[in-house]
Amino acid sequence: YNNDEYMQLLTIKMWELSKVYNPQKSSLNSFLYARLNYFLIDLFRSHRSIETFDVAELDNLSNINYSFDDAQILYENFISQLSEKEQLWLQLKLAGYKQKELAEKLNCSISTLKNYQNRVKIKYNNYYFNK
Repeated sequence: YNNDEYMQLLTIKMWELSKVYNPQKSSLNSFLYARLNYFLIDLFRSHRSIETFDVAELDNLSNINYSFDDAQILYENFISQLSEKEQLWLQLKLAGYKQKELAEKLNCSISTLKNYQNRVKIKYNNYYFNK
């Protein structure tokens, strides 16, 4: 989408929301702001593409000299301790996906996602705080 399309979608949504607005519950400004804000976030999420990279491609870059700071090295070492599914879960979670969206993208159940989350938290705490 471009800016004009987003503006058109927001205008249509605002018109739809005006039909269900109840002035006794909140002001029109706060009602529209909250609803349109979440609508726009959902639009962005539904139309973005997650950039992933193939870990095998990193072998091609091994002969190039990079200067990494300590934080980058720590992060890469931590990520290397995660399984591929845990890495993908973390990447999508940091990109802002909700549990249901994550389950669809990773083709797994919510309980499996919770397991990924718990394992990543444990590995994170062990890596950064138990050195």
